[in-house]
Amino acid sequence: MRLKIDNVIFDMDGTLTHLNLPFDEIRRALEIRERFILESILKYKGKKRDEKTEMLKKFEIEAAKTAKLNDGVLELIEFLENEGIRKGVVTRNCLESVRIFSRRFGIDFDYIVSRESTLPKPSPLPTVRAIVEAKSTPERSISVGDFKFDLISGKLAGVKTVLLITERNKPMIPDFINLADHTITNLKQLREILMRS
Repeated sequence: MRLKIDNVIFDMDGTLTHLNLPFDEIRRALEIRERFILESILKYKGKKRDEKTEMLKKFEIEAAKTAKLNDGVLELIEFLENEGIRKGVVTRNCLESVRIFSRRFGIDFDYIVSRESTLPKPSPLPTVRAIVEAKSTPERSISVGDFKFDLISGKLAGVKTVLLITERNKPMIPDFINLADHTITNLKQLREILMRS
């Protein structure tokens, strides 16, 4: 049976991996008080922005070196490859952190859209770019993430959205569960959604 979905767009931190970025430590190091670090950095100009971006990049690279896979990732990747479904990452992280993650776990993504590529989520642009790079369409793509920015980006780009519910994000879920077309608690469950699509 030919599946309708031919492109799965993954968030990385918190979705493919356990979230291990030390956000409070990053805020202290970058002298940022706001909740969203990347948006705070983008308020700066020139050398100051470059310095803070480089500091953030170092944290992201270290996190990628020690990241642990969420349950079901490798089984899901194998299923997607067997079915000929394209798979990629859309992340607010730097490109190098995704490349490290990809090499460590032997996952060959069909595309990577990092913050160097376009505006970061919640903008729809990275999700749109992922669709284009996969040579797919919004109707044949699906986005998987663990935070509202993933869902907003997907919704604005016109794709179905899947929310991965974890112990870490459970307290925040009421704020954005309405943006999810599907919810899962383990990535293996995505297979069932794809088979029904």
